Amino acid sequence: MFSLSHLQHILKPVQAGVFQRYVDQHHADKYCKRFHCYDLLVGLVYAQLSHSSSLRVLEGRWNQQPEQHYHLHTGALSRSTLADALERRNPAPFADLAGALMQTLQRSLRREARALLHALDSTGIILKGRGFETYAGNGSGRIDGLKLHLMINVGGQLPVEQRITSAKVSDISAGREFAIEPGITYAFDKGYCDYAWWAKIDAAGAFFVTRQKKNAAYAVVETRPASAEHILSDEVILLPRNRKRSPAYSQPLRRIVVDRPGKQPLVLVSNQLQTSADEIAEQYRQRWQIELLFKWFKQHLKLKTFLGRSENAVRLQILAALIAFLLFKRYRDSSPELAAETLWISLASVSSNLFLRPLTEYARHKRRQADRSAAQLRQAGLF
Repeated sequence: MFSLSHLQHILKPVQAGVFQRYVDQHHADKYCKRFHCYDLLVGLVYAQLSHSSSLRVLEGRWNQQPEQHYHLHTGALSRSTLADALERRNPAPFADLAGALMQTLQRSLRREARALLHALDSTGIILKGRGFETYAGNGSGRIDGLKLHLMINVGGQLPVEQRITSAKVSDISAGREFAIEPGITYAFDKGYCDYAWWAKIDAAGAFFVTRQKKNAAYAVVETRPASAEHILSDEVILLPRNRKRSPAYSQPLRRIVVDRPGKQPLVLVSNQLQTSADEIAEQYRQRWQIELLFKWFKQHLKLKTFLGRSENAVRLQILAALIAFLLFKRYRDSSPELAAETLWISLASVSSNLFLRPLTEYARHKRRQADRSAAQLRQAGLF
């Protein structure tokens, strides 16, 4: 029985016209005669999964497998064509595809009731060298480069929404653009301190937990007994009122001080008035999962070296890294053999065999049947 290669399985969700709809919406293939956005997507996803370090390496590896191109509905790659496409193609369809894959995977998590805690943060994509200085220079930003702002579902280690901005854009400026869903708890650090934005989260029927700034003013209206040994204090507070206008956040807040052996105590604020202090502290502790995901991206995907130096090329490659991760995670979750391994081990296994066809259940059955027949023949020869 014919089976698809690993790469065909991974790219299957974008071959049914889903990606092409986004391309058509943005007219991204206008004036393209041969090398279309789909061809670029396949090339960039392959570059991510095969860890191709340059256009030359990508071209050589890809063109060594001409018999696979037909099944992937694409053709051979040329360095010059790739370089031109990275400069000119509109990143919008790629961003829309990433969003659609996130929503698809998110729905499965909701069915498993693992979508209650989201973490929000950003990471810097450092860009140094000739060609990057025109747009990645250090103005008021802390780094030379771009920022990837990400919201993830903590339970599934799954990106939910993304933004790519200049390094000069603050975390809260990008954070205000993320969608807020009722019933979800959002965990974020002090970079997202904006009382008016907190009020919008509260008004949407959602919850948040974050760290309180050291110079924040507040008034204690209630003191509650500590519910665990590591909870130093549990208070209900109100933010101060301005004489000329009402406060940006007027509702009561929980202020919880958590002991950290060998470090300064952690001061958290949250709009969860009925949740236990220990649970709120655990929610903020789980926010660290987004830092681990950023670390995983930079270690195992191509986010340190780039195939092009223009801002458009870098944005396309960042989006391709997210798309490759989402496609691979979807493929891994549907494959029992891969799902039993860690994400990195399963990625390493598939990366070295992208054009290999995994055994189907029918092929496994035929192999077991042949093994049994051979064993019976050997046993018969003993007598």
